Amino acid sequence: MKKVLFLAVFVSCVLTGVYTVITLYDSNLKAGRMYQTPVIRPHEEPLLVMDKRTIADTKSEALIKELLKTDFILKPMGDDLVLAAKGEKEYRAFCFHCHGPNLDGLGTVGQSFFPLPTNLTDEKTTRMTDNELFALISYGGKKAPALASSMSVESREAVIQYIRSKQKTTL
Repeated sequence: MKKVLFLAVFVSCVLTGVYTVITLYDSNLKAGRMYQTPVIRPHEEPLLVMDKRTIADTKSEALIKELLKTDFILKPMGDDLVLAAKGEKEYRAFCFHCHGPNLDGLGTVGQSFFPLPTNLTDEKTTRMTDNELFALISYGGKKAPALASSMSVESREAVIQYIRSKQKTTL
């Protein structure tokens, strides 16, 4: 009887120790767990819905999405070289992993996809307008993720400028 009691206490101590170690590991992990995504949970209050009569800022995503459906021409503000330099930095942060250093769709992550990510220097992408490219980066496509919630409008414009500068050098 003493052996069984001793074994039960020992097993409970071991299980408590394992649980404590896992809990400490999870609470001190720099990257969050997949189940800790920023979504509305049942016990939280939902986000406020903007009144339909509210005037949108010129850089608001809803206004930009509507303007892209018209003949609106995307004109990034600033020097082309400065924008391309900023665009290279943003490309390395958001696009490099899939599209690769040569914009050919052979990034370290992109190589595992089927079909491969778009080659940003091919004829099809070169023929796309800046607005089409902006919409694809912002709202995604069949193979591309939507990055409007991750990248600012200026960042997306800069990435387009960088892609255009690289396309000119490959021609």
